[in-house]
Amino acid sequence: MKPIDPEKIWYVVRCNINCEAKASDNIRLAGFDVYYPRQRIEKKHRRHNTYLVKERPLMISYIFVGMPKNDKLQHFGFVRACEGVEKFLEYQGKPIPVPGRDVQAIHEAEVDMRFDDTRAARIHRKEEAKTIKATLEMKYARGKEFAVIDGPFASFHAIVEEVTKSGNIKAMVSLFGRLTSVEFEAAQLSAA
Repeated sequence: MKPIDPEKIWYVVRCNINCEAKASDNIRLAGFDVYYPRQRIEKKHRRHNTYLVKERPLMISYIFVGMPKNDKLQHFGFVRACEGVEKFLEYQGKPIPVPGRDVQAIHEAEVDMRFDDTRAARIHRKEEAKTIKATLEMKYARGKEFAVIDGPFASFHAIVEEVTKSGNIKAMVSLFGRLTSVEFEAAQLSAA
């Protein structure tokens, strides 16, 4: 992705329904900088049991257009004439400028996958690991204290020892003044 120039003045353009890509291509062909923010989501295909990554607009019907700061002409008419463009976001008939650093912050968040809801993005943000066991080890780190919410030890507190190969959590529970090792399923523990 091309980096955003924070020195330019950016404006928000409203596009026709489902025409964000067409409008951004036409504005780019007219010679202006365009930023079309998107997010990726992951959907499970029911029949094939696979995951498909779909891309969709982050802000439906809106894109950003950058113009040079020192340009006195402000070519709003050229942008409005592009196919797919409805109008600028305006206040009292004048397009509202957006600071370049704000557009750059949105762009950096998109590059850092903060808007995405895919497995790759969750791994990148360290919310999930590559395997189920590694994810459980991240969530239930050794020495962390959890509350038991289900089963015969409900309302007890447990200190995690390890995650077993089968995906259960081995933890120490205080019974009759003594620490006893008990194995729990992940659903039985909650953050204390």
